[in-house]
Amino acid sequence: MSDAIGRFTVVVVEFPFVERKGERRRPALVLTDGKRNRETGTAVIAMITREAASPWPGDVVITHLAEAGLTKPCKVRMKLHTIQTDSVRPVGMLHDMDRAAVLKSLRECLAL
Repeated sequence: MSDAIGRFTVVVVEFPFVERKGERRRPALVLTDGKRNRETGTAVIAMITREAASPWPGDVVITHLAEAGLTKPCKVRMKLHTIQTDSVRPVGMLHDMDRAAVLKSLRECLAL
């Protein structure tokens, strides 16, 4: 895993389905810091899905797509998973404005 993979890094991973068996390669947002990720070999991630997907509580539209390494309208979805970091591929970083919105949504989702 690269040292550059830390909180708010947009990555591409094999994301597990909740509704059915299997996985799909898709973008995700790393929520845990780089030090923890290096020490454990894992990271907590949130799904990134297309903006047109049906609404989900806590969805956050990504407003700075190019900086995040994304080409289509997307949103961060509060479907959280812990993954092994050995196959994570970074593609971008979330913009400060989007970071603030994700943190707000995450706090509400987890009642922090």
